[in-house]
Amino acid sequence: MGEYQYVMLLENTSKEDLPGVGGKGANLGEMIKAGLSVPGGFVVLTGAYKQFIAENSLEKKISELLTGLEDHNIEQIEEASKRIKELFVAGEIPGDVLAEIKDIYRALDSPTVAVRSSATAEDLPGTSFAGQYDTYLNITGHEELYQSIKKCWASLWNSRALSYRLKQGIESKELAHGVVVQELINAEKSGILFTVNPVNGRRDRMLLNSSWGLGEAIVGGEVNPDQWLIDKVNGNVIEENIASKAVMVIRKQKGTELVDVPEKKQGQATLTKNEVAILLELGQKADNYFKAPQDIEWAYSGGRFYLVQTRPVTSLFPLPEPLDEDKGFRVYLNFNLYTQAMQEPFTPIGEAMLKEMLSSMAKRIYRGYRNKEVPWIKSAARRVFVDFTGLLRNQRFIQKLQGSPNDKDPVTTKALLQVFERNKQDILEGKQGSGSAFKLLTKIDPWVIKFIITTLHKVMYGKIFSRKARAKAIEYGENKIKAIAEESRNLKTAEDKLNFIERQALNLFISLWEVVFYVVVSSTYMKQAETIMRKYLDDVSELYKVEKALPYNVTTDMGMELLGIAKTLAEKGVKPGSGNKEIQKFLQKYGHRSSVEIDLGVPKWEENPTYIVDLIQSYIDYQSYDEGLESFFKAREEAEQAIVSIADRLKQKGAGKQARQVEKLLRDYREMFGVRELPKYYLTRAFSILRGVLKEIGDELTTRDRLEDEMDVFFVSFADIRTGEKLHDLVRKNKEEYARELKRTAPRIITSTGESIYSTLEEEEKEDTLIGIPVSPGVYEGKVRLLMHPEEGVKLGKGEILATKATNPAWTPLFLKIGGLIMETGGPISHGSVVAREYGVPAVAGVTNLTTRLKDGQKIRINGETGRVQILSPEQ
Repeated sequence: MGEYQYVMLLENTSKEDLPGVGGKGANLGEMIKAGLSVPGGFVVLTGAYKQFIAENSLEKKISELLTGLEDHNIEQIEEASKRIKELFVAGEIPGDVLAEIKDIYRALDSPTVAVRSSATAEDLPGTSFAGQYDTYLNITGHEELYQSIKKCWASLWNSRALSYRLKQGIESKELAHGVVVQELINAEKSGILFTVNPVNGRRDRMLLNSSWGLGEAIVGGEVNPDQWLIDKVNGNVIEENIASKAVMVIRKQKGTELVDVPEKKQGQATLTKNEVAILLELGQKADNYFKAPQDIEWAYSGGRFYLVQTRPVTSLFPLPEPLDEDKGFRVYLNFNLYTQAMQEPFTPIGEAMLKEMLSSMAKRIYRGYRNKEVPWIKSAARRVFVDFTGLLRNQRFIQKLQGSPNDKDPVTTKALLQVFERNKQDILEGKQGSGSAFKLLTKIDPWVIKFIITTLHKVMYGKIFSRKARAKAIEYGENKIKAIAEESRNLKTAEDKLNFIERQALNLFISLWEVVFYVVVSSTYMKQAETIMRKYLDDVSELYKVEKALPYNVTTDMGMELLGIAKTLAEKGVKPGSGNKEIQKFLQKYGHRSSVEIDLGVPKWEENPTYIVDLIQSYIDYQSYDEGLESFFKAREEAEQAIVSIADRLKQKGAGKQARQVEKLLRDYREMFGVRELPKYYLTRAFSILRGVLKEIGDELTTRDRLEDEMDVFFVSFADIRTGEKLHDLVRKNKEEYARELKRTAPRIITSTGESIYSTLEEEEKEDTLIGIPVSPGVYEGKVRLLMHPEEGVKLGKGEILATKATNPAWTPLFLKIGGLIMETGGPISHGSVVAREYGVPAVAGVTNLTTRLKDGQKIRINGETGRVQILSPEQ
């Protein structure tokens, strides 16, 4: 064989050739290099595709057909795909390309082949193009081969692939298509081997499928295959399911055909125990070579197994890094989700800042971390995870988890307990590792003692002087922010500014949360009052009114101000806009907030007030401001009346002393508990200052041609900034990764085996009923509105039931329009639950997968006292 420009033998391809051979071609070449049994063949290179496009003048025509396509418009996509396919069918393969295909095919003795698409897009990280492009089996002769190649080229533009690329935000312009032409194995049986359990992500398991005939019956979903779940470590079969295989795909003189399986073979196992072991060994070999879990298609013929293709399993959630390969079984908790109800990934600078804050705090407390990385802080998919394994070895901690019905996120807590029970032996017997985060008592820094003493002083002050303590909390926070702002104005160089931000990482996490110590005792007052009341009163339901419309809550006050602005502008007949003096005044006070508040890289409302403007406009459109304001102030009156009523009822029972005690507890509760939102309020104000400093750094780096734009500084880390290198390529890579991760759902918990836990194992629910955790009393019927981000709040109609994954303070203004609230995460003390109770909105939390189980417009009934969500009507 001579030198070729447009074709290449499979045995000569490798991952370095990916732009020319496509993902499938590159993987097959690597499989051959790994010593795996792969049918021979060749690749029609992407250069041939480009030459075909050029000589048939298709680029401009395709571009015109793609203009204006939207991922949700299926009819539009299918029509464009159909017309592009017609262009390919009508096109002629260039003569020099045709000559090379003919020559290399003849040199291989013109075998019967399978012709498979091999796209360059298949290697994009985080994407899976499995099954999107076309394959043609049992192809014989030159003419049939040429037509099949053209059809494979055209499949780059089929509706499945087009729709997927549009949803993933993948540009189509630079894509090209290779085609693998491979000797067809006339398989007696075939199947798919995952070198991981793709259902739950466990890397120590393999999932094997097998059926009679060619593999297209399994890929096409036309047969229920036999299935084995295998332990990769010891080779034991964990589960075996021999299916009834009614049909199979077989090779005919022309093409393939779906036929019935002979009756005696339908219930017969397709693989022997020894054959399962052989496939396990082949899978291990591929796994080790590619250093990543693989999705392998295999075929069996003449007493031999062949691997006809492999691809990485891209749907897996990545393992948290740095990896703990030498520490045995580990359990990692999603810090974003558990502490902040944050589904979104961090920007690179946001992740760097949070990890710096956690690490600085750990090093301040525990001397053992002074000169090394804190090993329990992990990253995966731009989320921060915390290694909880050490805590799970502590029996007292387990008992505390089991007795925490008012936990911040009970679903995660329950899932954590279930993981512990399933893996108790591995957790308790595993190596602790030298860097456990929870061996603190042996090396506690003396600073901790001093901190505890000052904290106790604040707590005791709050216990004695509720009103003064609230004032001191506010004064303390304001002084901290003032000091940070003043220091930021005196910074000169980029290095000074970086050092300043990193210093604040420690100060912010500790000092700003000291605000709450002045009022922390109030968090127990409602429970104390309820305990006393139950000794004398049969009915304690009035207590929930005391939680409503708390004063001094900066978040609910923000909502009231928005309603007031809407009322003012409506009465003036003025359309809301960022230039309105009322909105400008609001942004001066609250413009530091955003939809993802603990991410330093996310723009603040003061930078882009569109959400605030749209929200005020929606209040005006629905004329909900009067009702919202009246309802809130009425709730405040009801709360005061409830306190008086409770005290009177206790006196009537002869419990005068207890009446005075309960009344003080409840009044102090209302005086102090609203301040609980202040730490995050001050943290976000501090973040706004730090964000401004980072913009200054970004401006300097842009001047030095290290960045294209000052805002790109949020897509690199502190370490990247210090390298002195140009960061343009890194920024582009990080932006693409961030965009991908925004579409990914992260698990609550992930283990070192890769098992990803998104919800708890529950008893089966009824089809029309979802079960969660009751967090705010009341029953309400209405239409459901599914929202993923607060910026979508303009879609929310007055009185609708808001259903979302989680809420933070940025969602609070929307609560003024809703009739009910359902959240996928959270518990009785999470942000959304507390605010819902304050606004008197019935709410249920911890409803797993609600965003896929409920549909916009469905009429539902939520019960905030039982935690049940009942679907009353189908989608409207």
